[in-house]
Amino acid sequence: VRGGGDGGDEPLTKKEQLKADKRAAKAEDREHRDTQREAIKEREEKRDAARRAKDAEREAKEREREEALRKKKEEEDRRKQEEYEAWKETFFVAEGGEGAAVEQEEEGRLGRFIAHIKQQKVSPLEALGGEFSLKVHEVIERAQSLERMGYLTGVFDDRGKFIYISMEELEAVAKYVKKKGRIKISTLAQESNKLVDLQPRELAVDDDAPLDDSDALAARAV
Repeated sequence: VRGGGDGGDEPLTKKEQLKADKRAAKAEDREHRDTQREAIKEREEKRDAARRAKDAEREAKEREREEALRKKKEEEDRRKQEEYEAWKETFFVAEGGEGAAVEQEEEGRLGRFIAHIKQQKVSPLEALGGEFSLKVHEVIERAQSLERMGYLTGVFDDRGKFIYISMEELEAVAKYVKKKGRIKISTLAQESNKLVDLQPRELAVDDDAPLDDSDALAARAV
């Protein structure tokens, strides 16, 4: 309708009605689009908030895990060092004397003992004992102690030998087993012969120089 001169309402013409309908439709459509945009924006904000919360939770858990691993490693290192400090004095017995010089000599002999085993790869226990003035059972005890503390890895065979196997070689064998799944013992033994090098290696051993990180126990006081 439209207003008349006398204050009354007159019907809209057909053309005016069409225009009014179009305006109303456009207004309704615009309102609908605005409502949709608001709904989409709200959903995206909720998703973003949920994602941020999830990321924050994951990061917090990761920090907790890293902190737990750090504390575990520190505790393990501390325990190993305490065990080593309490044990190293009995590893070799110096002939007379005491003090820093004797302790350094014992540290050096211990470092050479480890380096010798790693260099030889296959060490007859009697020969190893002769090299370091130890009885066979003492060689076994010391090698087992070094294994427990993580400074040596290897196996004793039934022929009186200690076979040194590096961590890299152990990991290579484990990786092979994981890749192949179920395998025969004979196949594993054959493949292990390829993955584990049993040939002696040349290692430069300096009595006055610290060994590498894997022999850090012998380098602490050298």
